[in-house]
Amino acid sequence: MKRAAVILLLLTASVLSVSARGSRQDSTALTTKRATDSVEIFHPDSTLVAQIDSVYTAYIDSLSQYFPDSTDIRKAIRKIKKEERDSIRINKPRILETFVVPDTMWFRRILIWNSDSKFNEAHIVDLDTTFNYHYNDYPMMKKDVNATYLGTVGSATLYHNYFRRESVDQAPMFTPYIGDSHTSETVRQFNVKTPYTELAYWGTLLAKKEMEEADLNLLTTQNITPGLNITLSYQRYGSKGMLKNENTSNQNTYIYANYMGKKYFVNAGHLRQTVTREENGGIVDSQWIRDTTIDTKAIEVTLDDADNKLKRRSYFIHQTYAIPMNFFRKNRDSLAVGEGTTAYIGHSLVYNTYSKEYTDKISLIDRNARDFYFNQFNFNQTASHEKLYAGSFDNKIFIKLQPFAPDAIVSKINGGIGYQMLKTKNTVFLNDSSSIYGRNVQNNFYVYAGVNGQFRKYLHWEADADYYLAGYKMMDFDINGKITFSAYPLEQGIHLTGKFSTSLKEPHPFEQTLLTNHHHWENNNFKKVSETRIEGNFTIPKWKLEAFFGYALTGNMIYYDTLSVVRQHSEKPVNVISAYLRKDFKIWWFHLDNKILFQKSSNEEVLPLPMLSLNLRYYLQFPVVKDVMEMQIGLNGLMHTAYYAPAYSPDLGQFYNQTREKIGGVPYFDAFVNVQWKRACVFIKVTNVFKGWPASDYFSAYHYIRPGREFKLGIFWPFY
Repeated sequence: MKRAAVILLLLTASVLSVSARGSRQDSTALTTKRATDSVEIFHPDSTLVAQIDSVYTAYIDSLSQYFPDSTDIRKAIRKIKKEERDSIRINKPRILETFVVPDTMWFRRILIWNSDSKFNEAHIVDLDTTFNYHYNDYPMMKKDVNATYLGTVGSATLYHNYFRRESVDQAPMFTPYIGDSHTSETVRQFNVKTPYTELAYWGTLLAKKEMEEADLNLLTTQNITPGLNITLSYQRYGSKGMLKNENTSNQNTYIYANYMGKKYFVNAGHLRQTVTREENGGIVDSQWIRDTTIDTKAIEVTLDDADNKLKRRSYFIHQTYAIPMNFFRKNRDSLAVGEGTTAYIGHSLVYNTYSKEYTDKISLIDRNARDFYFNQFNFNQTASHEKLYAGSFDNKIFIKLQPFAPDAIVSKINGGIGYQMLKTKNTVFLNDSSSIYGRNVQNNFYVYAGVNGQFRKYLHWEADADYYLAGYKMMDFDINGKITFSAYPLEQGIHLTGKFSTSLKEPHPFEQTLLTNHHHWENNNFKKVSETRIEGNFTIPKWKLEAFFGYALTGNMIYYDTLSVVRQHSEKPVNVISAYLRKDFKIWWFHLDNKILFQKSSNEEVLPLPMLSLNLRYYLQFPVVKDVMEMQIGLNGLMHTAYYAPAYSPDLGQFYNQTREKIGGVPYFDAFVNVQWKRACVFIKVTNVFKGWPASDYFSAYHYIRPGREFKLGIFWPFY
């Protein structure tokens, strides 16, 4: 009788278990179907789940009366329950819900933005995986028509376009290298529905080992939850160079994350940049390039034993919390954050450290090297070892008020207060056990405000201002305004943007006081630098047309003279006029991509600029396999009018003016085959393909040369 009861009990429990699993599977299937048909997310009936759990519990307790050791049965039941929970979780749609971007962007497979440190606004960035963009393997060529640089990728760079030149206000010695890297405001933040990975390589595989170039780009990003993303990235630009002693390695490592929640938004991360470079000071005599065909590695250079090592570390966090209110809601039954009146409170913290360490050895009989530094040796006649350091801590809190709606004519009114600390240190190492240094610590307090708005999709405007209340930068200010008008006779629209900015800034401590083996100045009489800019930009994306005009007026401009000594031009403001035109033409399979830059400086002795810079890419584009592979075959030509291109001082890490020799007037051509194979981009180049024609004047800066005739291969491959 007892055995019959046990059998009956087991049969009954089995039937109940099968029934329960069936009910749960039906519930999950129904949930998945409804979630597929609608944006809403359904969950299994909690009452049913509770009933099933009670059946499992009763089942185990009943078996325990007859089988005291029921461990295996309990494990089996727990495994079944876990599998069912995992099934529900996997089939549950992962939908981003956030106030940060409009709901039309919640479903994008890849959402990319930059986050500013003032108000933690997300500025949407488009993902460009086309071969037209990734054909440019040098970062500077993605941003400008052309640039002055030291001949190797990853070296110090100065853009031709004055309005695109970047600066590092906390550490001027790092300004020439910031274009190859990212800051907390320019790094790409991601939100992805599926993992996204980028793999890229550019290099001269067939070049001699002593001249090879190898560049890498690795990036992977993945969302842990619909709102939480983590990104890892590594970039390396480097080359052994065409000349002796110019081996360059510029490495960047990024680790950062973001969270886009219903009420909370945060971007945080760590950025690291390291540059190691052998410094040769350029060639001794330009005639070795212009009038001979000698191997460039045999050409005499100025410095035989000099090195630079630069490091940058950046830690940042920008965060915002939304406080919704019930005023001016379009739909009062809606629970969406960001509709109607909303207040946002936020916090931003950025901590940066910069260092530049320079060493050299110059013998007493090395006339070229001693003349290069104008025979100035302040501490040691044969060797230098010095380090420049800057540490910046910027902490601010802010509040943003959305009075009406995110798309109102007045969308947000913002304000904040901040504290900034800047510590600089100038160290000269006399020997292994002694050194001298100068130290400066600044403390600054400032307030800032901003306002922006829009009218539908036809008008967008914004303005912001900073003002320093106390500290080293007291009375410094920065005011910016921007307005964009858009019309849509074409699908992608026609856009006209106007910008205005004016600023007043205190010179950097290194510009006022500096002591190294080759340089020494005390400029306590330097005045604040004032600059006003007016810019206009007109674009028609469908026609691939962009036109730009800019005017800048700078008072008390700071520059480095022909002796590489920092100066301030206070006699008369320097003005710059700039005009840029980009127009891509297409005639059947023939493409003519044109970038033209015209500039004029009112004082070439203070600010030399090439009057005309050209970047022309003409090619034949045709399908190899329809909708699978596209190919381009053509030439890319660079040229600028002759001007006194800047020289470079390795110990300062700065470009400076020279009036000994004009550079330019000779075109530089690359022949290429460029392929778009589904998502992958592959190119093959022959750099400087017409080397020696019409002349051998292929200088990138004063006494520095561009790559010679080399075979280069590049591939960019995104996975998602």
